[in-house]
Amino acid sequence: MVKRFAVIGLGYFGSNLAREMTRQGAEVIAIDNTMTKIEEIKDEVAYAVRLDSTDEKTLRNQGLEDLDGVIVSIGEDFESALLTCVLLLEFGCKNLIVKSTSPIHTRIFKSVGVHTVVAPDLAIAERLAISLVSTTILDTIPLTEEYSIIQIRAPQFMVGQTLQGLDLRREYDVNLITIKRTLRAPDGGDGPDMIIGVPRPDTKIEKNDIIILMGSRKSIERLVKE
Repeated sequence: MVKRFAVIGLGYFGSNLAREMTRQGAEVIAIDNTMTKIEEIKDEVAYAVRLDSTDEKTLRNQGLEDLDGVIVSIGEDFESALLTCVLLLEFGCKNLIVKSTSPIHTRIFKSVGVHTVVAPDLAIAERLAISLVSTTILDTIPLTEEYSIIQIRAPQFMVGQTLQGLDLRREYDVNLITIKRTLRAPDGGDGPDMIIGVPRPDTKIEKNDIIILMGSRKSIERLVKE
């Protein structure tokens, strides 16, 4: 099922987040009160809407409480951002994320019940988009504009295969750094996590393994789509 999000405030952080989530396969509603920003992004997201997010009636009519998440990324206007968050919480928004520009603003956002507060940074926008949309990619650390280190849940096609058999470097042009595996407790439940520091060619991927890879964005996306 496609995940659905709204991004309110289309400055540098918000517009990049909206584009990145769309690229990750989400349906994104982009919202801003400036028409030029709506025009710039309307062809890159599912919907683009010009509205004043502090107008309770107009905001309520968007049905944002039914989405998988709403990200408030209103730039310098802290009062508008805070009022927008309060309204969304009153509507029952189940996953509210807000961009904060100072420690005191962060404290205020948390005090009113905002679920997640993030700092405005392009790399964080990319990581947040991936964490919200992808069910496979758990985290990403950008190294350059093209290359990243990622954590993913082992795809089904890897389970039971050896690293030598998978030959990820040749097949996908990615390098496996290590494997994190959850051990079994004596009672059959989950035990502690174990890091397989330097996996051998005959190491087999097990169900629920988390693998850490390094590669280009294009190569990683091709592997994940398998």
